[in-house]
Amino acid sequence: MKAKSNTVLIFVTLIILVLASSSLLSAGWRKISAQSDPQFHREITVAAGETQKNILAFKSRVQVDGRVEENVVVFGGEIIINGEVGQSVVGFGTRVIIKSSAVVNEDVVVLGGTLEKEPGCVVKGDTVFFPTGRKLTGEIFKKGVFFPLGTIFLAFKLISLFFGLLLIIFVAGLFPRQVNLAASRIQNDFWPVLGIGFLSQILFFGLVALSALLMFILIGIPLFFILLSLGMIIKIFGGTAFSYFLGQSFLRALGVQKMPHIIWTSIIGLVLATFFSLLPMVGFLFSLVIGFVGWGVAIRTRFGTTENWFKHQS
Repeated sequence: MKAKSNTVLIFVTLIILVLASSSLLSAGWRKISAQSDPQFHREITVAAGETQKNILAFKSRVQVDGRVEENVVVFGGEIIINGEVGQSVVGFGTRVIIKSSAVVNEDVVVLGGTLEKEPGCVVKGDTVFFPTGRKLTGEIFKKGVFFPLGTIFLAFKLISLFFGLLLIIFVAGLFPRQVNLAASRIQNDFWPVLGIGFLSQILFFGLVALSALLMFILIGIPLFFILLSLGMIIKIFGGTAFSYFLGQSFLRALGVQKMPHIIWTSIIGLVLATFFSLLPMVGFLFSLVIGFVGWGVAIRTRFGTTENWFKHQS
């Protein structure tokens, strides 16, 4: 069992090494894009008289003159609704325009970006608009001494999001079965996973502190870097599993029946997690929970290779 676990750790470590090669990154991206359902960087139009079931797009301009049976979900770019949407319109960092002739049978949700609703439009559900950018930053980090700190924090989050996207592409792309199993255990065993994550992080930071003290003698130096590497591997795999779980939960809440490729679902979850982590107070608690759950599910499932590593085998 120990040898099998070490093999998994070696494979996950290779993910980090692969990131150092830009040529492999490009090749991996082309392969993933070919398998994906969402649209990226393009113009999507549902003409008058046409019907489409769902729209999921990234950095695209989406115009609906006809009918979308379920949801329109866009990350970045622009949404223009002239026709009918059977369920909800959701934009993340998106310019959303609801024309006077538009009918949205459920909700309009805009998290970041802008929202324009013309008189005469019909939105049968709720309208939720949460601006980001300078306006949100001004609300979260008030003027004065905290403004530079807020800017640095926001920049750090954006950099983390960029590298998180790269890591998710490779972890979910190379180990889809393991990520899927781990994500399923978050839903079914949430509290045990959370508890294991909490205890394991306490133990981990205790060992890191001990190894830091031992760095005054030679044995502490390799132990310190081994612990940091192990912690990074656990965080990367656990974070990917949590992102996939969050992305799945979000899309199911929107009524999406057929899930996109595991990579796109994980990316949606990562963007959501990053957004929630920016919220005052709640964001800090949310980030703690993500950390505990990610660590817990990586350890409990032994990097997605078993449902419960600690269960006694009969």
